[in-house]
Amino acid sequence: MADPTSSALESSADDKLLALVDRSEQFEEALLMCFPSVGTLLSIDSDQCRLAASACHLCIEHASVARAAFTMDAPNSASAVLRLQYEALLRAAWLVYVANPAQISKLGQDLTQKAELAAKSLPGASEMLAKVLEAAPQGLTAHLAEFNQYSRHALNSYVHSGIHPLRRVREGFPEEMALQLIRISNGLMHMAYRMLATLTGSQRRMNKVTLLYEQFTDCCPMKPAA
Repeated sequence: MADPTSSALESSADDKLLALVDRSEQFEEALLMCFPSVGTLLSIDSDQCRLAASACHLCIEHASVARAAFTMDAPNSASAVLRLQYEALLRAAWLVYVANPAQISKLGQDLTQKAELAAKSLPGASEMLAKVLEAAPQGLTAHLAEFNQYSRHALNSYVHSGIHPLRRVREGFPEEMALQLIRISNGLMHMAYRMLATLTGSQRRMNKVTLLYEQFTDCCPMKPAA
């Protein structure tokens, strides 16, 4: 059994992990430079667009927290946050491409007990994904489907304190797994920024954000365009 007072990550991971986190921060800074300093300006001022933008910002916030957790030697917590990050991006996609006016209204209500109860009838992750895969562009759905197939179910274990985190606490967290999860988180973050760019209505910004990952393939899961 691993000593609970020792590092959760393998000792050799520190330098590589910190370098990847630093590179990830550079990636986000470059993404932010694609947007006005005043923040995201939506092309359509509607509840639907505002809610979708909020979900994108939540995805981006989770990415920042996941990176911080890895640097704090809390990889199991980071893994749980990555699962939340995915669902924030999925919610944004669902709001943009699938949600009907009644569903949008439920999420746009002021926070009251009645509104909270009404929101519980909204689709869960599996139903949202199924609908998004039918309606959203392939450039977005491919990433959502891949994460769902290879990562979502295992990461659920971290949210619910299941077999995966309990084993990792005892045996340590593999270096390569930590590095790959950071890259996956960066990929989700990039998709959130792409969706924000779309919500601004600027084709120039959309193109700039979409292609930016080609300068940061070392910290992303995606391959550069041919």
